[in-house]
Amino acid sequence: MYILCFDGLFCQEGRHFDFGGEFGLMCYGWLIYKDQQVIAHGRGSYVHRDVASSSGAEYLALIEGLEALADLRLAKEPVLVVGDAKAVIDQMQGVNEVNSVRIRRLYKKARHLCQQIHTLYWLWVPRSQNKAADHLTRQALRQVRHARARIKSGWHEIKHSAGFHLISDLMVCQRPASQSSVLA
Repeated sequence: MYILCFDGLFCQEGRHFDFGGEFGLMCYGWLIYKDQQVIAHGRGSYVHRDVASSSGAEYLALIEGLEALADLRLAKEPVLVVGDAKAVIDQMQGVNEVNSVRIRRLYKKARHLCQQIHTLYWLWVPRSQNKAADHLTRQALRQVRHARARIKSGWHEIKHSAGFHLISDLMVCQRPASQSSVLA
């Protein structure tokens, strides 16, 4: 039997921009095991204004893990899906409904991917028993924070020469007036 472990985390960025709202950072990780050996794994991050939440991050991890199962052509193999997000596990098993309009699209995508796999089992575990997926999730978060720090540290070197300016960690390029008038 194959085992898919997934995990996600959410960080509210809390920065308000002129163009509306707060942004949330979702990081996630997943692993696929066969006979206690990792055969595939992945991690990533995603910034979004509307669907950013803890459940959203968990669903992103689940969706990428399910896509990896399909890419590995394991649709006919039994798979145990393990996660520490009880709400997501319960929703995927049909025990609870998805009440959030924001999450419903991610849920439907995960359900669609599940239909392609012949036999799925679901298991909720406490976070302490999902350490490998949690570790990948935290690596994704560190990677985002490191990249942001590198952008900030090199920012003062390029800001005047390239026409960029920084608004609350968001890099924006301004066109010179002559180009703006041509494009208008």
